[in-house]
Amino acid sequence: MNEQTETEFTIDSALVETSPGTEEWKNDVRFSISKGTITRIEYGLPLDQTSKSIEGTAIPAMVNSHSHAFQRGFAGMSEYRTESQDSFWTWRELMYKFVSDLTPEDVYIIARQLYLEMVEAGYSWVGEFHYLHNNPSGSAYANATEMADSVLRAAEDAGIGITLLPVLYQRSGFQTNQINRGQRRFALSLDEYFDLVNNCQKNITGNPNASVGIAFHSLRAVSFEAIKETLQYRQNHLLNSSLHIHAAEQQLEVDDCIASTGKRPIQYLLNSFQIDESWCLIHATHMNPEEIEGLANSGAVAGICPTTEANLGDGFFPASRFLKHGGRISIGSDSHCSVNLREELRWLEYGQRLISGQRAVLGTPHLSTGRRLYSECAFSGGQAIGIKTGRLAVGYRADLLILSPDHPTISNVSKDRILDRFIFLNTGSPIQQRMLGGEWIEETELTEQLHCSRIAFNQLNQKFFEGS
Repeated sequence: MNEQTETEFTIDSALVETSPGTEEWKNDVRFSISKGTITRIEYGLPLDQTSKSIEGTAIPAMVNSHSHAFQRGFAGMSEYRTESQDSFWTWRELMYKFVSDLTPEDVYIIARQLYLEMVEAGYSWVGEFHYLHNNPSGSAYANATEMADSVLRAAEDAGIGITLLPVLYQRSGFQTNQINRGQRRFALSLDEYFDLVNNCQKNITGNPNASVGIAFHSLRAVSFEAIKETLQYRQNHLLNSSLHIHAAEQQLEVDDCIASTGKRPIQYLLNSFQIDESWCLIHATHMNPEEIEGLANSGAVAGICPTTEANLGDGFFPASRFLKHGGRISIGSDSHCSVNLREELRWLEYGQRLISGQRAVLGTPHLSTGRRLYSECAFSGGQAIGIKTGRLAVGYRADLLILSPDHPTISNVSKDRILDRFIFLNTGSPIQQRMLGGEWIEETELTEQLHCSRIAFNQLNQKFFEGS
């Protein structure tokens, strides 16, 4: 990584914020960057011979708002039918088996491989929804942050920013206060959870590429009283931190919530708590019209994970209706059956086409589908993880991608078509350079890191899957 903290460069063109909330393509754009933050943007000026000149097009890097890093370790290993009607719930049993013997070092190896893949794909920051806390017996490690430290170390070594979201997980369903055997590595008491969050916060002190938030696994896994106490803790210790929760991912979850509370999950959340811009509701797949409007009006972000939701048979997020009400959306790779931001965006739109039988569903008369999707998810992704990123604007992190002007995906097309081709033309990636937090990621170094990481990752595959 480049240790330089101050830099300036000029690029052929860039998608920059020209006024609050408005982005435009500009030519001959000069960026000034200090301590990882964009301090000045100028455009249309004569070439400055003193600054670095780059041929290409700059766009904001993307935020991956939802990740379970350890699940990268068994992605693609659950494609045999185990019951007459396989579902999320049968997949979950396979996940429990995989996680039962994972060590902190295993998690580091898996997470490092994943995060390097994210950097290669064009992600600059990840929201890590971290619920693998305990040792295989279900007891706490001597160092309670052992697993969290593995994830943080992996992110630092891969060069990606991370919002660590320690997860509160207390029960196996709405009608019980117990956990099942497969969940013993996830469960914490409230006191244990608060201590974990406190210690994670201490462990990132002075790290500009890391933050800590709060997460509830789901309404089925956490009681109303526990959520209320945790929100008070947040008010006292982590004010305005990101807050994430799985919500309405599966129809069975909706049915169980209604049976237990008399309300649908998102209806329950909206009626019971002050949902605002700091919240991110992951999936939110199964909403009725009132919930769609209510969640959109709250200002919270819906964290959509199209490839995982497809892989698990969750259903389609009602993106068209949600955006019409002014809702905010971000993308995540969740269980990592795909680590490809272009594919997440592509399937976010394709899902709406399959539902409606129409094309360009999420585009507008003024913004193409690709342009709208990319800008919305990059900016709202920053909101979801509580970091000023996802936009090329003064005061934002210098997280950007440089697209090659010679790549056949985008060569010789107008600026307004670049993001459409980037997302919907499923060919090799035109990303030629990456800047994360003001530091250039050298391509040769990234390639070497991926090579070394894959050796360790392949050895781990042998440990878990040889002969399977």
